[in-house]
Amino acid sequence: MSLLALAMLLPSCALKDSLRGLNESALYDPPTVTLIEGQFYQFEEGILPGRGQKFHSDYSYRRAIIIGSK
Repeated sequence: MSLLALAMLLPSCALKDSLRGLNESALYDPPTVTLIEGQFYQFEEGILPGRGQKFHSDYSYRRAIIIGSK
């Protein structure tokens, strides 16, 4: 009986970990990035001053073009 309970718990634990991974990925891959006005951002190509520019991720940009939504 205890093996049956253990077998049922394992998939639910794996599901929780996969959902947590999805939530954490949103922290590292946001749909848009807005540069702060007055801040300077160092890139390999040079320094970019922030003026409130908003940059879309490739996914959100394509989705907005294809279906007209953010």
